[in-house]
Amino acid sequence: MTGFLAMVTCQLKVVMSRPMNLVTGLVSPAVWMVLVMLPRLDRLTPEQATQAFSGVLLASFWGASLWSGAGIIRRERQSGTLGVSFTGRLSPLMVLVGKTVGGVLYDTCLILATNTAFVLALGIPVRVASPMALAVGLLTVLAGGVASSLMIGACLMLTKHAFQLTTAVGAPVLFFAGTIIPYDQLPTWVAWVGSVLNISWLQRFLASTATHPRWDLWAAAASISVLYALVGAKALQVLLRRARKEATLELG
Repeated sequence: MTGFLAMVTCQLKVVMSRPMNLVTGLVSPAVWMVLVMLPRLDRLTPEQATQAFSGVLLASFWGASLWSGAGIIRRERQSGTLGVSFTGRLSPLMVLVGKTVGGVLYDTCLILATNTAFVLALGIPVRVASPMALAVGLLTVLAGGVASSLMIGACLMLTKHAFQLTTAVGAPVLFFAGTIIPYDQLPTWVAWVGSVLNISWLQRFLASTATHPRWDLWAAAASISVLYALVGAKALQVLLRRARKEATLELG
């Protein structure tokens, strides 16, 4: 546990020193809040405000996790420190999970603080019928973010075009997940794509906390997040197996 906490702390120090994390944690959510809420500020109901709040939270979180959490392996490989990180006493999986937790925790706190400051400053009436459900939802956002980052980071590193693919998957997921545009307003053909994205289910669950929490939506999000984590762990095994075969962790 000490080693794991050391990885979390180490990554927290890294992301706190990176200007990019301030952009994704402060600037991006503020811009989304302006675009989504200001044009209809005078007619927003508490339920709509809660839906918009949770949508911006998850949209910003998705963008941040791509560069902070999922980018850990990519950045360490580029800087030549991947071998050192993965050949210590702690298992490679625990190292990666610990660092991902650090990055995801920092990003989530920044985004949540930005969103909260925005609605408080403008007096936007966000409603939470069940604080416990909201707390569970936010914790699931953290866990789901770690699982997503683990899967995306490990899977993309199996290719030689990790940076390009990271850039390519960002915007489409925001559309298919129904974060910025409410899920029920998307074309019907998008529904099946959103059904495999944990942030789509999380957004709908968080929005439901304004009236009556939909725990079936939470269960779907949690189940998909577990699946993401399993896929990520398997991809990391494949990555390490390939590295041992080629006698290097710095894969080209």
